[in-house]
Amino acid sequence: MTLYDKLKPEIKAKLEENYKEYKTVGFIFDKLQTKNHYSDLTIDEIRSICTFGDVWHYDLTQSDLLYGDWLTNKQQI
Repeated sequence: MTLYDKLKPEIKAKLEENYKEYKTVGFIFDKLQTKNHYSDLTIDEIRSICTFGDVWHYDLTQSDLLYGDWLTNKQQI
């Protein structure tokens, strides 16, 4: 399952909304569809997701940034 599949719906919706105006968001979709783990993302990719996904950096804790819980839904076991 890719990061795109695990993406929180509100972030995915905002990225899709911003894609209509900023075609560079397609780059973010490509990255999310080819990576399976949050740790595979670069800092620049995380920054772009925050920017176009309407996530405020200052609302994230250090733990959020390290482990990516803010980005994806928790997997059901």
